[in-house]
Amino acid sequence: MQILAPLNEYAAQSESGRPVSSAPCDISTSMPGNVVDVLVKPGDTVTIGDPLFVIEAMKMETEIKAQIVGKVLAVHIQKSDRVTPGEALIQIEI
Repeated sequence: MQILAPLNEYAAQSESGRPVSSAPCDISTSMPGNVVDVLVKPGDTVTIGDPLFVIEAMKMETEIKAQIVGKVLAVHIQKSDRVTPGEALIQIEI
């Protein structure tokens, strides 16, 4: 799983000690594949390790898990979709 911007900005603000407001992060995958199952919906709260979706690549299924804590704002994928690396698949507000 890859977390696309603005997480770097969020982390930098956190380390500086300044107040941090919530920010949306786009979740992507580092491998192309087909979506087998979507395990979250908008409004769900996720914590680190929660499964987000399952993709199949090279005849192997991989469960993509959350690496951040937040609330799911949008799900841009559904079963049978073909996904590519770097594509925004799920948006989570941190």
